[in-house]
Amino acid sequence: MTKTIWNLLKALLNATLLLLALCLFLGWQLFASARGVSEDLGKISARFTPIHDQLQTINTEVADLNRSLTESDSPDSAEMRFRLARLEEQLSRINEETDRMSALPAQVVTTAVEAAVQSITAEMSTRLPRLQNCTTKAATLLN
Repeated sequence: MTKTIWNLLKALLNATLLLLALCLFLGWQLFASARGVSEDLGKISARFTPIHDQLQTINTEVADLNRSLTESDSPDSAEMRFRLARLEEQLSRINEETDRMSALPAQVVTTAVEAAVQSITAEMSTRLPRLQNCTTKAATLLN
């Protein structure tokens, strides 16, 4: 009787260790994939930094030009101010778009991690009941 209980305890410990190893392996794979995605998105985000810097420079130049036109009272300055206003509007739209694009990598990583967690959860929920059946089959074999 004690030998049977001892064997059952060893089988339970073995199954628990197998599950723990499986969980650790899946977690390791998840984090390795997330790190790879994060590095790729970091590279993409780094490509937008020069564009953002150039847009800031253009904004500064347009503001300086607008100030100099405001100080000037030439007849063409009204039309130039109108054109500058349109240009500033377009630049603000471009700035908003680049801000949205620079936020995309974080959104993609979040979505990828959520999808991976759901996938792992689904995989574990299908495999865990199979392991439970294995322990009951082992118990019947020992008896």
